[in-house]
Amino acid sequence: MLKRLVVAIALSWIVWGCTTSQYGSTEQAQGGTAPVIIGYYAAEVIRPGATWRVYLHAKDQDGDMRDIACVLEQRGHTSYPTSVTRLRSKQGEEVAGYVFLRTPVDSNLTKDFFTMKVLVRDRQGNRSEPLNLPLRFAYVPTEAIPDKWREMADRSLGSIQVELKSSIVRSRTRRAP
Repeated sequence: MLKRLVVAIALSWIVWGCTTSQYGSTEQAQGGTAPVIIGYYAAEVIRPGATWRVYLHAKDQDGDMRDIACVLEQRGHTSYPTSVTRLRSKQGEEVAGYVFLRTPVDSNLTKDFFTMKVLVRDRQGNRSEPLNLPLRFAYVPTEAIPDKWREMADRSLGSIQVELKSSIVRSRTRRAP
């Protein structure tokens, strides 16, 4: 009986040790508080070739925000790779500014529909609730930045590293040998 108990305890420790070393301690992943995006703005429609700005204001009680992760999804295609914008250590508690995406001058973009998922992560592995920002292209005048976000118009946090392509260009690229 005692042997079985010792073996059971030993196996439990081994299993627990393997899971925490592979995935990290559950306390670490759930430690602290997650960052919170308290405000955001992004134009829903822009001209092909324009630079799209996503304005964000986020806070983290623990002061350990690490980065902004962006994933661009295009209707009818797989997602683009995740773009990560690192934050400076002084921005760990609060950050306000914009990330930007350069877009190509391609009239075929007017036929596509995009969604950008944006979230803020901290050093403990916590994540904010994701934003789902729609993006479409049309030949419209440039939208004015709302007053609330004008003071952040000179605070670039970094670029969204995605090479955006229209559905037509992406389809041709996939078929190429």
